[in-house]
Amino acid sequence: MACGSQNTPLDAGTRIRIDSITNAQIARAQQESDSICKAAQTTLLPHLVDSIKNIRLREIEEQLRTVPK
Repeated sequence: MACGSQNTPLDAGTRIRIDSITNAQIARAQQESDSICKAAQTTLLPHLVDSIKNIRLREIEEQLRTVPK
């Protein structure tokens, strides 16, 4: 930026370096995101499923209490 105008187009070598750095950062971010997702699947998902199941069981019990006998 300090060496030239902002309107000066980037040369091919600079564009290639930018692409290489960007691709490496994207790959690293994707790996990190995947590992976070896998960790959440093993820790968070079972808890959420249990919570939903408990809510649904309470709903069913409430419905059974209101059914005429």
